Amino acid sequence: MSAKKNDKTNSLWSSEDFAIIIGEISQTCPSFPSNITVDKIIKAFEVPEIQGVVLTEEEKPVGLIMKNKLYYQLGSFYGVSIYYRRPIASLMDKSPLIVDSGLPLEAVAQLAMQRKKDNLYDLIIVVKRKRLLGTVSIIDLLKHVTNMQIRQAANANALTGLPGNLIIEEKLRRHVKDNSCFSLLYIDIDNFKAFNDKYGFERGDKALLLTAEILNSAIAEFDEEHNFLGHIGGDDFVIIANPVNRTVMCDKIITAFDERIATLYDAVDQHAEGIVIENRQGIQVKHPLMTISIGVINSTHHNFVNHLEISSIAAELKKKAKSIQGSVWIEDSRRVV
Repeated sequence: MSAKKNDKTNSLWSSEDFAIIIGEISQTCPSFPSNITVDKIIKAFEVPEIQGVVLTEEEKPVGLIMKNKLYYQLGSFYGVSIYYRRPIASLMDKSPLIVDSGLPLEAVAQLAMQRKKDNLYDLIIVVKRKRLLGTVSIIDLLKHVTNMQIRQAANANALTGLPGNLIIEEKLRRHVKDNSCFSLLYIDIDNFKAFNDKYGFERGDKALLLTAEILNSAIAEFDEEHNFLGHIGGDDFVIIANPVNRTVMCDKIITAFDERIATLYDAVDQHAEGIVIENRQGIQVKHPLMTISIGVINSTHHNFVNHLEISSIAAELKKKAKSIQGSVWIEDSRRVV
C-alpha cells in the first residue's frame, strides 16, 4: 500500500469555490406586470432566446408564463380570439417555483425535480429580499450541480471519502461571510505516527477509517442540517457544528475513541498499554496507545475577517491539546469583539 495514502497534505485549507448558491447563476429575465395583456407577451416571445416571462406585482413575482405553454393555449380552437386581449394572469402559472438567492444549488435541484412532470422544464424564479433577481433554467441548474459534484468528488479524501481541504475552506468562508454562529472542532490523533511505523500503512489506514466512523457517528446523533465533517489529511479532521452541541459531541468522540482504538493493537501491546519503537538514535522509546486531541473554536468569541484566522487558532489549539496526556478537548477561551 502506498505510503502517500495517509500522509499529511502541505497546507491546511486552500482556495476554490464549491458551495454555490442559486443567486450566483441566475440570469436577468423579462418581467411584466401581471395585468399586461397576452398580445404584449406574444411580442416579447418574438425574441428566440426568451423562453419564459415572469409576471410581477410591485417587483415581486406572482406568476410565470412559458413560451411553449402560451403557444399551446393559443393554438387551441378559438385560442387567439379568446385570449389575445385578455390579461396574461388568466394563463400564467400562479404557483411557479420561487427560491431565495441564498439557497444552495443542490437544494434547489431537489425542489425543481419534485415539480409535476408538466412543470419540470419551467424556469426557476430567484428572488432576493422577496424581489425578483432573475431566473435559472433547469438545464443550467443541473449542469452547475453536476460540475460541482465532480469537483467535490475530486477533492474528497482518497481513503475516507470525506470532503478535503478545498471544501473545508469554502465552508468556513461561507460561515465567515454570513457571520453565522458555529463551532469548529479540530481533531488530531496522538501517537499515530508511532502506530503507523510499527504496524504499517494498512493498519494505519484502518485507524483513520475507524476515527472517521467515530466522528461521523458523533455528529449523526444531532439532527443538525449544517453539521459538517471533513478530512484535512493524515490524522487531522475537522467538524463544523452548532456550538450548543460541542460539549456533548466532544465527550462522545473521546469516549468512543478510547473504547475502540485499542482493538487495533496486538494483544501484547494492549496489555503493555503502548508500543516500543526504536528512534533515529537507535534508542528504544515507548509510545502510549493512541489518544485523540480536540481543539474547539467558537465563532461567538471572535469577529473573524477570514478563514485564515480560524486556521491559525486551530493550529495553536491543536498544539496545546497534544501537549496534554490522554484524550482531551480544549476550548479557545479568548474573546474578541
